[in-house]
Amino acid sequence: MNQTVNQIPPYRWAKRARDSVAPEGGTTSGGDLIELGGGFDFPDALPDIVSEAMAAAELRSETLQYGPLYGLNDLRDAVAEYLRQDGIAATRENILVVNGAKHGLDLACRVFLEPEDPVIVAAPTYLMAAKILRHAEASFVSIPQDEEGMDTEVLRDRLQARQDAGESMPKLLYDMPDFHNPTGIPMSAVRRRRLVDLATQYDFVIIEDDPYRRIRFEGEAVPPIKAFDESGRVIGLGTISKILAPGLRIGWVNADPAIVRRIAAHKSDGGSCPLLQRIVVQLLRNRKMDQHVATLISLLRVHRNAMIDAIHEHLPDTLVRVPNGGYFLWVRLPPGIDADELVRRAAKEGVSIISGRLCFAEEPPGSFLRLAYSFSTPADIVEGVKRLGRAYASIRSELETSINRIVRS
Repeated sequence: MNQTVNQIPPYRWAKRARDSVAPEGGTTSGGDLIELGGGFDFPDALPDIVSEAMAAAELRSETLQYGPLYGLNDLRDAVAEYLRQDGIAATRENILVVNGAKHGLDLACRVFLEPEDPVIVAAPTYLMAAKILRHAEASFVSIPQDEEGMDTEVLRDRLQARQDAGESMPKLLYDMPDFHNPTGIPMSAVRRRRLVDLATQYDFVIIEDDPYRRIRFEGEAVPPIKAFDESGRVIGLGTISKILAPGLRIGWVNADPAIVRRIAAHKSDGGSCPLLQRIVVQLLRNRKMDQHVATLISLLRVHRNAMIDAIHEHLPDTLVRVPNGGYFLWVRLPPGIDADELVRRAAKEGVSIISGRLCFAEEPPGSFLRLAYSFSTPADIVEGVKRLGRAYASIRSELETSINRIVRS
């Protein structure tokens, strides 16, 4: 018989787990709830991998055994070739296969961070990265962004001030320079090179998270930060989750071999699933992934445009930047509109969104929303923003009533 709540023993939780309770339920919304918050893949664009899965199953002496710790050599070679297309000098020895990019970040935290070690992040930053860093008991050095990405001059001033004051210096910097989650901002080449220079000068390691680089709608690509790295100061995190299918759970760490070997020693799963790895190898080699990405770009460009147009119509007085790629829009709300309250009211209207408050490692300035155009159809995006507009209008109406009352009094 299951124990009742009152019968649960007084477990002696670890400090890091005392306030951590994962919600139950699925990863995507269902029923009449329109999903405009989570960065899920577009269901209609998920690839057909039946032939690749069948071919992988024929190699069952490989694919149904425990996988090698570092990953299948064929996949490591294929990933290295994939990265060389972006000007990154990678070989098999630089690649560790992991269960998605977040797994790679978690492993990097294990080998670099002690409790309270400072980590540099953008403000705002990827909400799940902030969560992983908090679980590693890191402290934060939050650096603002502008239209070129993380402000490296502010970063330099903050680092020099810490050094002059004898404070502990950051070991790691985490950022997502291509179509940043949540802002959508791509970091300029000048800033990328400057980050590498600062990492050398102030002795920290850059973690470059790169899930969206291939999802580009317009503009010219900028070399990854790792392409400017000549001394092993950059750890690249990659994944197929956003460019192929998140359910395959395959990502990689691209780093100096000394870092790869140290991280691999903390990989408690032994080796990532070889069946899934073999499927990904085939998709890379037969160019199916390239074809899939091209299709995805065409679809998501339509999604993005539908959401931008709907925001202009239904969310007056908000500010939104049009990203050249990725999955997300970062919406600044006008003064007096609380994002958390808007999230609650939107849910009652049947639309799921995310408060920008979750995207700041420290105290957030202003009020923002992170909206995702990746999962829902264009028609659902328009309907979802329309519903969000009703929630937004109700808050604005109450705010105007309150201001009028104060003015009359």
